[in-house]
Amino acid sequence: MKRWSTKDLYTLTPPVDGRPGDGILTFTDRYSVFDFGVMPDEIPGKGKASCAMAVRSFGLMHDAGITTHFVEQVSDNAIRIKLLDIDFEGARGRTGPGGMIPLQVVYRNALPRESSVHRRVAAGRLDPALVPDRREPGSPWLDGVMVEFTTKFEETDRFVTREEAATVGRIGPEDIARIEKQTQELAGILTAHTEAVGMELVDGKAEYGFDAGGELMVIDHAGTPDENRFYSGGVPVCKELLRYLHPGLRELVQQNIKDGLPRDRWAPPAPLGAAAVAATSEVYAALTAVWTAPSAGADARLSAAVRDFTEVTGAALGDRTGL
Repeated sequence: MKRWSTKDLYTLTPPVDGRPGDGILTFTDRYSVFDFGVMPDEIPGKGKASCAMAVRSFGLMHDAGITTHFVEQVSDNAIRIKLLDIDFEGARGRTGPGGMIPLQVVYRNALPRESSVHRRVAAGRLDPALVPDRREPGSPWLDGVMVEFTTKFEETDRFVTREEAATVGRIGPEDIARIEKQTQELAGILTAHTEAVGMELVDGKAEYGFDAGGELMVIDHAGTPDENRFYSGGVPVCKELLRYLHPGLRELVQQNIKDGLPRDRWAPPAPLGAAAVAATSEVYAALTAVWTAPSAGADARLSAAVRDFTEVTGAALGDRTGL
């Protein structure tokens, strides 16, 4: 069993000779923000919510002709998947059939105030020419989908150019182009569904691998509150809520890494408290109802859950989103 920050992966049949194996991906109630790792609290029902939304999203991809590693749902918080080979050290050279591409792909429809794009442009780490035009002057919404690449297995994820992404992913420039095109298609599919259920999709992440025939395959999961920033009425209804509850943690993590402080010496964040945990749990459950079975009742439940979250936590969501 392989344990990630928020998911557990069980191998049933290992991949071999370029052929995917078989595994079980379990969505847990754990959460992680700002690359800290596993946080002190668990959010009851979070794993079940993420699984239900992932299954619905895989269905949307399947209907659109996009290949994924999803096979079937096996419990309320677990799915069976086609298991790809993970070559952490690059010992086998170029990523080939049956292999996971060690990259994360970020797609953006908008640049809210908390988007890292603003910080990276200001610091000179991102060429503003790579940022699409806005739909309207002063609007956070972009006139096209912005696609970026990050590392996957480093101490913290870092953004890389397309050239470096090809090197890190151990793939060719033609593969990068294929990934970018498919990511734009994926973003369009999820954006259309998000708008159909009355919400807004700001950005998200996707991961890829190759099937046995060398064709691209969406892996991990997409269209969930951990991988996507969903907004309802300009207010985040996703993991972004949990980030608001840990002010200063991003800067602390960055300083710890800069200082070379081992993770086992990082000071643990303070627990959220029972009321904040319960309020967050209800937002996840309400969001899932909107995503999987939209209705007026589901919309009302989500609105009520967000109001309760702000009252319990004091988070000034409307002042911070920029949407």
